[in-house]
Amino acid sequence: MKICLGGTFDILHDGHIALLKKAFDTGKEIVIGLSSDQLVKKMGKKAESYEKRKRNLEKFLKKMGWDARIEMLEDEYGTAAIENFDAIVVSPETRKTAEKINSIRKERGLQPLHIIIVPYVLANDGIPIATRRIKSGEIDGRARKKPLKVCVPTENMVKMEAVKEVFNSLLKNMRIDYEMLNIKMEKQPFNEEIIEGAKKRAIYGASRGDYGIGIEAGIKKEGNIFFVEQYIVVADKMGYITHGKSPAFECPSWIMEKMEKGKEMKEIIPFKDEEERRKGAIWYLSGIIDRKEITKQGIFMAMLPRIKAMRQ
Repeated sequence: MKICLGGTFDILHDGHIALLKKAFDTGKEIVIGLSSDQLVKKMGKKAESYEKRKRNLEKFLKKMGWDARIEMLEDEYGTAAIENFDAIVVSPETRKTAEKINSIRKERGLQPLHIIIVPYVLANDGIPIATRRIKSGEIDGRARKKPLKVCVPTENMVKMEAVKEVFNSLLKNMRIDYEMLNIKMEKQPFNEEIIEGAKKRAIYGASRGDYGIGIEAGIKKEGNIFFVEQYIVVADKMGYITHGKSPAFECPSWIMEKMEKGKEMKEIIPFKDEEERRKGAIWYLSGIIDRKEITKQGIFMAMLPRIKAMRQ
């Protein structure tokens, strides 16, 4: 199998190595596109000269016992758009480029490439390793060196407390700064609006910190049953997004009847005091488990795809 992959390869890190290893594990003939100095400048990056990056890459390949053809990339597509390759190896970040290459190949009457996506390699903060993170001194290899900023777009202190407890337990030896953000959202969300709202919150938070945590609860109809559901979306500054959900429960009919008339859950339930209101509908209905506990479970589920990788 003839395989191509490309990149700037300015500082060879574990993410690059994962891409290269996948290519050599999969194919027999490997072609590596190395961004030219002009392309690096066009992309708004700063990197070592092409010749230095090529020498470093060649040295690494030799060390690994890998043989490949290195060619200069003058644009983001290179010969992948015109040459007879079988597959292309990419990261989730560059998947769209591979899809564009296949569109170009189709226009030219060429067979599309099989797109092999290599998962992100994460630092110990759960965020993908990237050259710019290394250059800024944010990470050294996989180790976080600077304080982590977690932004939570919410005015609800229970949600904020849940985020703090989960992150502090997962990242015990890391300094974490937390910030609550104001964000304008619609009223009580239904069905797909719930996860869309959580994603909007998360992306907004990530634009202002290392992590953005979006937490949104609402009513979702499945068949003839209405469930109270809460989605959690975790977005990071590199654009990696993971999802989770808290335990759901059936919404009582007496609540649904009032919600269908335009009222929100918090207006309907007759909480006896502010403490019970903080504990939420799940506490009112159960007297056993509260809102913070199920929110923590949902946040943990949203972090699950990151946990093993960040501990390696």
